Amino acid sequence: MFFTVTCNPALDWMMRLPSFQEGATNRSVFDELSYGGKGVNVSTMLHRLGLETRASGFIAGTTGSALVEGVEAAGVPCDFVRLLQGQTRINVKMKRGEIQGALEETEINGRGPKVGCAAVDQLRERVAALGEGDWLVLSGSLAPGCESGLYAELARVAAERGARCVVDTTGAALMAALEARPFLVKPNNHELAELAGCDARDEAAVIGAARDLAARGARYVLVSCGGDGALLVDADGLVARGSAPSGVLVNSVGAGDSMVAGFLAGLAGAVLPGCEACCPGEGDLSYALRLGLATGSATAFSSSLATAEQVADLLSATSVEQATERSAVHL
Repeated sequence: MFFTVTCNPALDWMMRLPSFQEGATNRSVFDELSYGGKGVNVSTMLHRLGLETRASGFIAGTTGSALVEGVEAAGVPCDFVRLLQGQTRINVKMKRGEIQGALEETEINGRGPKVGCAAVDQLRERVAALGEGDWLVLSGSLAPGCESGLYAELARVAAERGARCVVDTTGAALMAALEARPFLVKPNNHELAELAGCDARDEAAVIGAARDLAARGARYVLVSCGGDGALLVDADGLVARGSAPSGVLVNSVGAGDSMVAGFLAGLAGAVLPGCEACCPGEGDLSYALRLGLATGSATAFSSSLATAEQVADLLSATSVEQATERSAVHL
């Protein structure tokens, strides 16, 4: 079972605008509400790919209730810790038609409610219920009131119970989590470049930065590189380089989370309808990378999180250009 934690989930309100003028009334031509937060997105995609999952984290107020109702209606069981004060945040995503050949996206993200010690204790108890064969996925920024070492603490609790951990965050929370030796961390190339002070377009430097994260504790580092695909690195260097399918960017929100879900589903040996011959079974890192790329791309090419059918349509368009003898792992 995959247990995802989103410390600061959100209702995402997406609006498409023909134009935008600051200081004036702007009217959208299309609106869409989704139930978001990085871990929530991971759980949603895992469910669509046929894996057992449960979404957790912190919620508050009427917006928190609406989020749980929406996520459970999509088939994902929830086990959130309810805060006594505040409201789960609302994020506004504004999208305009192509500007100089690219879709323009502007986001205004809410702050979210403050998390107290009692709520953290309740989340820790939920993580402590995990066991052998389970996965803990820690995704997104920490909520107000959370210490930077929270993900590291939860990762250690999971490891003590035999569960494996995935961390998708940035900054101090990521660096602290490395001390708990997670199975996987997933920065993108720009986040890695910022950490290392290098150029995100310099693949050798990005691989070096990813290798440093692995040397600090992560077993594997999955680096998403947008349309250039993804890299999988361990402490010894490059494990695999994957190429993404080509397509038109429609919506970047949730694409990275979808990649995480697809990668984990691939590791678990998930088989998509019509793609039975493509699955080599559990623990193949090359297949996991391909499925991660297909899932992330399918979401990027869609107006919302992708369906399993959309992922299956793209799987054959992905490839692993380079893989080492370390491209299989015992789970």
